[in-house]
Amino acid sequence: MNESPQWSTRLRASADVIATLMLAGLAVWHYLLGEYEQIILPVLLACLLLFATLADMRRKTVLSGWLLLLCGYTMAIDRLPGLHEFHDFWLAATITFTLLLLPLGPALILNLLLLPLWLALLDGGMEEWSHALSYLTLVSTLTLAAWEHLRQRDLARATDPTDPDCDAVNHATLHERLAGEFDRAKHLNQRLAVLIMHLPQLDLASEQFGTRAQLAQLDLLCSTVRNKCRNHDFLGRENHADFWLVLPNTTESGALLVLKRLEQALDEVRLIDTGPLTLRTQLCALHSDENLNHFEQRLAIRTQSLTEA
Repeated sequence: MNESPQWSTRLRASADVIATLMLAGLAVWHYLLGEYEQIILPVLLACLLLFATLADMRRKTVLSGWLLLLCGYTMAIDRLPGLHEFHDFWLAATITFTLLLLPLGPALILNLLLLPLWLALLDGGMEEWSHALSYLTLVSTLTLAAWEHLRQRDLARATDPTDPDCDAVNHATLHERLAGEFDRAKHLNQRLAVLIMHLPQLDLASEQFGTRAQLAQLDLLCSTVRNKCRNHDFLGRENHADFWLVLPNTTESGALLVLKRLEQALDEVRLIDTGPLTLRTQLCALHSDENLNHFEQRLAIRTQSLTEA
């Protein structure tokens, strides 16, 4: 209920650009009609949206969302008093705009609180209560649709084995599949090695360059593992900056060769914001007389040592 709607950077930037062009076009329209007194507001809002667009392209912030919402409300306040028809269209636009930019709970409360304001802006003032029923119906319908979308998204997240930020498997799936590989190694008398990788630049990239730089690092790591490892090897995200690369039926020397291939591939790539991807690594191989709990404890200890290094 309190989670903001998730928009891709490209989609959000496209929406910002379209809105900016529409406001600029409205200003040009007023100029061509000789309505010079009505040019100022679209021009100011277009400049404000242009600022929000540039901010979104660099780093998505809460401020840009509120700027978009402010522009939408300002245009509605400017247009509603002079309209003799299409009231329901503009009222529906304000409801939809709020739900697209704010979390579901605050959006619902704000839409209900703004009902008297929108009715007062219509011709006839507070006598336009005939629009209240259609407004409340739209609020209920669109809110239920948004709630169902969030419910389906949460359900998909709960059943999705991959991490939400990258192609690696998530923490729960990692330990589940590790237990399966452990049992198979024991029953078939095979080797099992886990390459522990820590990304020391991950938090720094997010703080200095935004989420996009962080996702670029994660994508580079996952794509390199996918290209340089076997199909039955799998990468899992143990925590925020730590990853386990599980290598079934692999000796320590084989795991070191895998590490060398990964490091060579990563050294050849330079990310725009952060440069080459830096890894801290440790190798942990399964002992012949070791149980699963002890093996996972050793993995956790070595992971912690990389984080604190």
